[in-house]
Amino acid sequence: MRNGLSQSEIGRRLDISRQAVNQLVQTIPERVTAALYDASRLNGVEPRHVDCSRGILLGWSRDFQTETVIALSPGTGLRVWYRHNLGKCKICPDRRQCKSVLLRSADALGVSLTRQERGLDPSKLSGIVFSRALSQGDNSGNKGGATGRLSVDQQ
Repeated sequence: MRNGLSQSEIGRRLDISRQAVNQLVQTIPERVTAALYDASRLNGVEPRHVDCSRGILLGWSRDFQTETVIALSPGTGLRVWYRHNLGKCKICPDRRQCKSVLLRSADALGVSLTRQERGLDPSKLSGIVFSRALSQGDNSGNKGGATGRLSVDQQ
């Protein structure tokens, strides 16, 4: 499992059978995919690529006419990030929160960042995090991946 626990260990911790854990685990990809598609529909995003194992949907925002990433992770919940090149992160009141969420997302997705990258503004950092996450997913055999650099703004 994701945290290195076996289904038996999870069952013991939750006081349920290993078989019950297995049945729940089997529904995870379907539920993640449904949540990502629901979020894309609610936010007017046309899905272009979905990686349910990593909890990422890459799409196109019809409203904002830009690339969009919808990410779902246990640590940060469901987040919608829009590509932009506004360069206004330094004056944004949410800068620290965005950066914190991005760093936690990178950790959850297994994306390694250098010290220099960790110091970047959220608009640049997000492009690195999600581009690497998507390319790692493509390298593991997922189809229909995204290429190129992506800068996004959380909403």
